[in-house]
Amino acid sequence: MRAFAWFLGVVVLALMVGACIAYPAYWLVAGLGHWAFHRVAERIAMLVLALELVWLCRRLGIRKRGDFGYGLARRRFIAQALLWGGVGIVTGAAGAAFLLLSKIRIADPHVVFSTAAVLRMSAMGLSSGIAVALIEETVMRGAMHTAIQRESGPWAAALLTAPLFAVLHFFAKAGIPAAELGWWSGFDLLHRSFVPLAAPLTVLDSFLSWLAVGLLLSLTRVLTGNIAVAIGLHAGWVLVLRMLQLGTVRNIATADSIWVGKFDGLLGYWMLPWSIAIAIALWSLRKWLVPRASMNG
Repeated sequence: MRAFAWFLGVVVLALMVGACIAYPAYWLVAGLGHWAFHRVAERIAMLVLALELVWLCRRLGIRKRGDFGYGLARRRFIAQALLWGGVGIVTGAAGAAFLLLSKIRIADPHVVFSTAAVLRMSAMGLSSGIAVALIEETVMRGAMHTAIQRESGPWAAALLTAPLFAVLHFFAKAGIPAAELGWWSGFDLLHRSFVPLAAPLTVLDSFLSWLAVGLLLSLTRVLTGNIAVAIGLHAGWVLVLRMLQLGTVRNIATADSIWVGKFDGLLGYWMLPWSIAIAIALWSLRKWLVPRASMNG
């Protein structure tokens, strides 16, 4: 638990430091283009966290490639990540098909679905998927999992990282109108991000969705000892969901559907049976999965 406390501490510190400097940073970059404040605050917090993690990983003795989940030989790691990236796209597409066929999400009437537009959405989804997967998996299923595993075992690492993974996904999802921005806006953003958790029933579906995804990704780390599978799956899922965000909108006619929450109109209870099915498949195929995704050579 000591390692988990250290990671939790640096995350909280990064959020607080980020809140202090978010508005000055936003003011400095305002002349370079239109940047949403919550996006600037998110990137500042991530930069601060990255600097803190360099120090923390050294303190906890997390220095080798394997400690960060990159223990496979490079070619095998890339091959596994690409293979499971394809699996992520296919399984993500199954979820997207449910949302579209049930008319919970419909095509955005403001989007012209030309070849160029689809390619642009695909490129944006792919870039987001790769960046998000590399950063989050290296930290959560990589360094943090390793540190906790050394003290408490792999399953404790999985069960501790997944809820934190879920909670952090609420950060910077709420925007602040430009007219309301000021020196305390960083703390206002923190309040708007996490205050929904004070009424857990209102965001339970979204929290459980992120928790299920976190547990799934942690399961792959426990089974294989590295993060190649997690990076592939994560990147594939983000690619599909990002394209859904860009090309579809929530259907007002199905606004009362229990399957998708109101927090973002995308995640919801539909992800629970989806996640359970994938977890069962991963566990059933572990004798095939583990040798191919964990052996060097």
